[in-house]
Amino acid sequence: MKMTSIISTMTLLLVLTLNCYSNVYAQADPATAKASTETSPNENSAETIQRTYETAAGTVTLRPRMTIIKTVDFHLRSGELVYGKLVSEDKNKITLERWEESKIVVSTYSKREIDPRTLQTKNVPEYKYYLDLAEYFSAKTWDFRDDPDDFIQAIRCCEKAKQLVLGTQTPDSEKIEQINEKIKELQADRQVWEREVQSRAKLKKLEFEAEVESRLKELENKFNVSSQQVDQRLELLDEFMGQMKGNYERLEQSISGISQDISRRLNILADQVEANRRIIDPWGLGLSPRYYYPYRPYYYRRGD
Repeated sequence: MKMTSIISTMTLLLVLTLNCYSNVYAQADPATAKASTETSPNENSAETIQRTYETAAGTVTLRPRMTIIKTVDFHLRSGELVYGKLVSEDKNKITLERWEESKIVVSTYSKREIDPRTLQTKNVPEYKYYLDLAEYFSAKTWDFRDDPDDFIQAIRCCEKAKQLVLGTQTPDSEKIEQINEKIKELQADRQVWEREVQSRAKLKKLEFEAEVESRLKELENKFNVSSQQVDQRLELLDEFMGQMKGNYERLEQSISGISQDISRRLNILADQVEANRRIIDPWGLGLSPRYYYPYRPYYYRRGD
């Protein structure tokens, strides 16, 4: 089979070469070329083979290669893992596109924040990156937190991957079929989610209506218990206030007695001070204590 292909190829090259010489000769001598064309069956077969080759060559369509992107993952010095599509990098910082909750955000990190031992860069097809994104967002559905956004992001990523594959594959390729199946699956899941959410809301409403009477009764009982507790605490507070009032009256009486006792003692002390002053200065001369002389009766004789 291989030898047959080689022989066919060599034959085709030979025929093309003969045809080229024939065209050159025809341009040099039109009359001879005309006669040769009319009488040479080999030339007719060469033209036929050339048309067939051109037609076959025309069916071959060169498609561009798949786009390759870089993904990067690393740990920050704080221990947080970061992963995403590399947008730009220089000696000071790294900018990447990453997913956060139900959003795709662009973040820039300083090289000082990154543990250089954990920095890894990989080359992956761009369509594969978006398929991974679709898996991430589809896995976040059914937690009843931003589920509509998660479904939209997953379908959008699948559509982006499909457009990237269409540039390099035929519309009926296996990859396109797989992506279409994934999109149909996500759309079906979203319809089920919408139906289940509506059913869940109705069940919640029915549950509330069924339990509203018991809940009101429960709240009433709690209110009554709370009221009794408040009444008891008010009674305790009144009793405490009564005790405080009695203690205050007793304290007031004690303070009044102490004040009267102190006043009495002060009066006694004042009388004693006045008596001592008269003894020291009986004539009221106002002498300084250093000039005071001991009091002696008039009949006292020095040296006796």
